[in-house]
Parts: sequence; structure tokens; C-alpha cells
Amino acid sequence: MESLFWSFKTLDPLLLATPIFLNLAICFVVTQTDFLLLLGYVFARGALGLAGSFRPLAAGERPSGLVVIPSLLRNDEDLGAITTTIESAATNRYPGKLVIVASVDGKTEYPKLYAALEAWVATRSYPSNVFVYVTGTPTRLGKMMAVEAGVEHMKQRVQSGEHESFPTIYFSIDGDGTLGDHAIERLAHRLTSRSPFTGKMRRVVAGKICIRPDLAWRGWRAFFTVEGQLYMQAAREFIVSNVSRYNWKITPRIGIPGALYCTWTDLLLAAPQYMRFMHGLRARDYIRWWMGLGAPKFSESNCEPLPEALTGASDDTCIAFLASLSSWKGDKLSFDAPPTPLHAFVRFLASYTYDRSHDYEPEARVFTYTPPTLSGLWKQRVRWNSSRVECAGRFWRAFWFHWEIGLPVSAHLLLLLHTVFEVVGYYIVLPYYIVGTSQALTGYVLGYAAQTLAFSMYTVMALALERDRARYWRVVMCLPFASIYSICINAFGCVYGVTRDIFFFGNATNFAPEWTLAKGGCERIALMFRARRFLALALRSVVYGDVPLGTFWLGWTETAWTPSGFEGWTTGKKPRAIFRMPSFAALFGKRAVVPVVSTNEAGSGLVPTVLAAPRRTATVTAIVPKEVNRAVGQSRAA
Repeated sequence: MESLFWSFKTLDPLLLATPIFLNLAICFVVTQTDFLLLLGYVFARGALGLAGSFRPLAAGERPSGLVVIPSLLRNDEDLGAITTTIESAATNRYPGKLVIVASVDGKTEYPKLYAALEAWVATRSYPSNVFVYVTGTPTRLGKMMAVEAGVEHMKQRVQSGEHESFPTIYFSIDGDGTLGDHAIERLAHRLTSRSPFTGKMRRVVAGKICIRPDLAWRGWRAFFTVEGQLYMQAAREFIVSNVSRYNWKITPRIGIPGALYCTWTDLLLAAPQYMRFMHGLRARDYIRWWMGLGAPKFSESNCEPLPEALTGASDDTCIAFLASLSSWKGDKLSFDAPPTPLHAFVRFLASYTYDRSHDYEPEARVFTYTPPTLSGLWKQRVRWNSSRVECAGRFWRAFWFHWEIGLPVSAHLLLLLHTVFEVVGYYIVLPYYIVGTSQALTGYVLGYAAQTLAFSMYTVMALALERDRARYWRVVMCLPFASIYSICINAFGCVYGVTRDIFFFGNATNFAPEWTLAKGGCERIALMFRARRFLALALRSVVYGDVPLGTFWLGWTETAWTPSGFEGWTTGKKPRAIFRMPSFAALFGKRAVVPVVSTNEAGSGLVPTVLAAPRRTATVTAIVPKEVNRAVGQSRAA
């Protein structure tokens, strides 16, 4: 470090600065191309006096729409939030048939609140083209299961004859959002307009997420509070991150905000069945595909739907992935894989250049909240920054065939790992080695200043692109603390979540209950968990000899000998033990009973299994579901 600063002092400033600024310029052009292109585009349109193509249409001139608003509905605050969102969507002046379904995740858990929501809806009066219903899941199952309950409710309404057909467009709105003027119609306009490059309609369109202006700036007194700073930092962060939603970077964007987006209901209806279809893909299918024998076709499958596989840390990312791997075949969305690797490569090139699945409507706004406490914001950002690993785990079989999604997501995962090691190196390892040196503080001050300068540049450019900047310009005042906020909340949140998901025992966010995750076949990499399971099974096999060999030794899911990796994530109960040391009596002749399987709180139907162990022999007595018995038989046969 001393030699580094000596070089700064002795070298010619021009010779020293030129390669640094050249590298920064190249990095900026490569990674922030969208800022430059968008600024030129917006200023050119303004200079030429060109207006946007959106025009509000008359009643009946837009496709029918379905809005599903999921909510946990745990308290009066949740009740106030979802009623505000319903009111905002119902009065958004959408010129088409609009069905709004408020879907409660666990409607029987707080029956008084659910009854209050039903009573509130019954008292409301809306335009003749707007229909509002209330439904939900019997118990808590997760956000996408609440959405699925809303979809099933709409299907029942169609079957009963109340509605002629299922709506055409699906709009996703979180239960705490307030829509901007004509936000729903703007999304529909963008989705149904055809791309100037391909002549095809868009597959998914994201809206603009904004922190409520009254929260972004609440006066000088609030500015010097932790809560006030968190609101301002989140508002600035959203303004900058919204720029990337234009999808004008060199690499395509594969992600949408769950707070507001729209897609075709055909995609939403096909999603549960596709998740089951994807679970059936095997390596042999990939080998056959490379040999020119074709890939399994989803359009020809008749598998049962698996909506639980859509639920996880970031449900909207699943819809984003499905939109990316789909393609237009005439006027229908197709989820079939490219017929050959050459077709997959061509589709990959098209997705990187002119046929991008994700679009953005910058004037379709939703005003939302952000956690006002450090602990709440930390939990949210840990989930956001690490959810891509979990979602990739649900779709990795599709990546074999759909390179247009597999390669960008794989690159993103590598970037996440790079971020983890980079943050650990810069903020943990490096300080350890340079602490106490005379120039350590100077080095970090220079680094912090450079990072603040970069954030300032991005913020100013994003505000220049923001039409409503008059209400948000004050976010520039929080820039001196922006680097601290980014490092502590985003960078270390990413490190914490990704490290737990990949290297330790899985990142338990409690965003979805453990029984839904287990039923959906979702897994985690969780190397430490798998190593612990292997060692526990090895010990049990040596002591009792009742465990056959199988891939479950390094697995994650529940078997007759092992709990699911999700066990205890939402209940907080300690997972059942795979191996317990035999008692003194068992080792020296007396019969001992050692429980090895306990009832599953998720309702799996397992009943206690006991292991009788006289001396070094073992007898297993169990009453388990047919599925477990079948799995045990297959393992023993193998």
C-alpha cells in the first residue's frame, strides 16, 4: 500500500490518470450504454417536438384485463393497503372489461379481516366495465398460490356463465401500490403494440416503480432521521434502476418488478403446467436434441399443473423467465424449445439484438412503499439480491434448450459470485491488511469519493430522463450517504443471501411457506447442508445399516430417512434428526426405540416412524404415504 501511494506521488499525473480514466470510460460505455442512448433519444424527441404514441381510447377498445392483487391480510394496515390498491385499479379508467380479484394468502387465518374486506367490496360502486371479487387460499401457501387462487376464481366465473371468456391480459399489482393516471391502459397499449423490428407484439411489459413523493421528501426534520434517509435512498435507487428497465443495455434484461407489470393471460395459464413439464426434462432429452432427434414439446404434453413450483423468493422472476423463453407462433405464444442447437443459437442472437422479450412503459407508474426500518429493508434486499440463484434453480432444466435465457442468467449468477468475492475482498480482507498503515484512510476516502461521484452522475442522468423530476429532485441531497447505503444494504445483503444459498444451508426468507416450496420441488444449492446430510446418512448406515445408497445422500428433498431442506424454515421448529447416537441400552443388549421420522406440519401425511435397534441390528416400522413407499422401493431396487 505504501508503494502504491508513493507511485501516486512520484509519477506524472497525466501518465497516471490516462489509463485510469480510459478504463473508466470503456467500462461506462459497455455497462451503461442505455444512459447515453436514452439521453440522446429523449433530447432528440424533445427538440423535434415528437409526442408519445399513447392516446386514451374509448370504452371497449382495449382487450379485457384481469388484475390479481395478492395480500397476506394480517392486520388493519394490510386491509387499508389492499383496499387502496383495489380502489386505485378500479378507478384507473381502463377502457375495456376489467376484472379485479383481491386474493388473500390464507383467508381463514384472519377471518374478521377477510370478512371486513368482503364487506368493503360489497359497499363499493364502480363503472359497469369493472368487476371486483374477493377470494384466497384456505391457508398460507405463498404469493403465487394466491395469484393462482385468483385465476381459478376467474375460471369458475367463466364456467358459471357470469363472464363470456377468460380475460386477455394479466396485470400484476402488489397489495400496497397506488396507480398513476391511466397506468393500466398504458401497459396494455405497450403490450399490444407491435415491435418496429420484428412486427410482433410484446410478451411482457414492466411499469415504473416509484416511492410515494410524500415519503421521498418529508421535510428537513425527517431528512436527519434514519427513516427519512431510508425513504430518500430508496427513492433515488428506484429512479436510477428504472432506467435499466428500458432494456437498452448490451445484455438483455431478464427481470420484471412484481409491483406492476402486464403479460398475456395465456402465459399465466400455461405457467403451472410448464413448471411440471420442466421437472420431467432429463439429460437424455438434451442428448437426443444434440443428436438431431428433437426436444420434448410442451405443446404435446398433458402433464398435471404444478403451481407450487412458481412460488419462491421472487415470484415475478418466474413469469419473466417464462416470457423470455416463449416465442410467437402466429398469434399464439409457444413454449416449445428450438428444434435444434442451431435454432437455439439463432434465437439467442436475436434476443441479444432485436427481439427482446421485455419492454417498459415509463409512464405507467405505481407509487409504493419501502420498509422504513433497517431490519425490514435488510430482509427485503437480501431476498431481492439473492433470489436469482433460487429462480435459476427452478429453471435450470429449461436452460439446456433455451439459450436466450440460460446464458444471460448464467452470466448473472457468475456476476453475483464475483460481487460476493469482490465485496469480501474490498471491505473485509483488504481492511484487515491495511489497517494501521499511514495511507489506509486516504485510500478509502478516495474510493468513497469516486463511488459517490459515480452515483451522482447516474442520479443526475436518471433525473434528466424522469418526467416527474420536479417532485423527486431532492433525492440528490442524500448522495453523500448513497455509498454507505449501497454497501451496507445492497452489497452486503447480496453477500449474505448468496453465500447462505450457495455455500451454507439455504437462505430462509419466509417469503413462501416451507410446505409450498417442498411440494413445488424447489431446491437450494446449499453445499454445507448437503455435506451435513451425507455425513449423517453415512453414520446412520454404519451404525444401523438401514440406508440404501442413492442420490438422496447428497440431495435436498424429503425421503424416508431425511427431512426436506425446507423443514423448519417457516415453523421455526428444529428439523428431525437423520442420525442419533444409540443409547447405552441399545449398544449393550436391551431393545431401544429411536424415532427417526416425525409428522410433517405441512400436512404430508407422515406418521411417526420408529427404529428398533437391539445391539447392532435394526428394524424399521413405518406407516408412510404411497409416494414414500414407492420411492423407498425404487431406491432399494437400484
